Amino acid sequence: MKMLKVSVIIPTHNRAELLEKAVQSILDQTFTDFEILVCDDASTDNTPEVIERFKDERILYTRYETNRGVIEVRNNAVTNSRGEYIAFLDDDDEWFPTKLEKQVALLDGSPDKLGAVYTGSCSIDMKLGRIMKVSCPTYRGNILSDLLKGNFITTSSIVIKKLCFEKLGLFDPEYKSASDFDMWIRIAEVFDFDYIIEPLVNYRINQISISMNYKSVISGLERLIKKHNNLFARDNQALGNHHFKLGIAYCYNGNTKLGRSNILQAIKLNPIDVRSYYNLLISSLGPNIFKFLKDSKKSFISLAKPQIKIKDTEVRNSDS
Repeated sequence: MKMLKVSVIIPTHNRAELLEKAVQSILDQTFTDFEILVCDDASTDNTPEVIERFKDERILYTRYETNRGVIEVRNNAVTNSRGEYIAFLDDDDEWFPTKLEKQVALLDGSPDKLGAVYTGSCSIDMKLGRIMKVSCPTYRGNILSDLLKGNFITTSSIVIKKLCFEKLGLFDPEYKSASDFDMWIRIAEVFDFDYIIEPLVNYRINQISISMNYKSVISGLERLIKKHNNLFARDNQALGNHHFKLGIAYCYNGNTKLGRSNILQAIKLNPIDVRSYYNLLISSLGPNIFKFLKDSKKSFISLAKPQIKIKDTEVRNSDS
């Protein structure tokens, strides 16, 4: 079997229109030694027809007849991949044309200790159709202690040596969410990371995505804290930040009692984090008012932000 440089893995489910843009952004790369593993997790839309239209032999399409979930789909693709490096692209995201070229240049000939390279990203609100945030990396080398405080690596931005999976295993199937964060932590325990500072990914924020499914968020955070308890035990600030996020998720999910309990735990672990005190206060008003106040604040901030431009070139928005 021929060894390729990069295997790009795209799990997808009922997002044919966005998937088409995602795949096209790979085909538009200045670096071309890749395969694209499109993993259709039992879509009921016209996904097969969209992929068929590309007529590109580098695209390998696999369709599951029953829904398996993104973790199983990703793991199967990693196992079946032929690339020296593994890249992930969510079906609603897009890459900028030089992304792979710049990441491969860093990985080729790098020390064995370097396991992955990630990039900056542009966060796009799908509802508003505008860029809300541009994130540029600041952590390289041994990033474990920084990573424990919160996940700053967008899944669609990372390219990983396949060796990392061979040594550490695949994504943990027990997660309902945060399986990517868990994987980055496991890699960071053994390998170094590097980055391309430029935002080379359009990351779409979808209000019905798994990150907005608070039941899944709660499950993922609780497993993350339990699984990596030995690491979090060394860093009260990191553990406090995750209890804060868990508290917010519980409040959004309607359980303000457990929400307040986790926010109080966050205050105990990290008493200088002023966010906890405000959220503890509004959580006492009940879940409906809590959600109203939080969502109103988000909407105000979103509307107040100007359109972002990079290097005098307007970044492609979600309508492009």
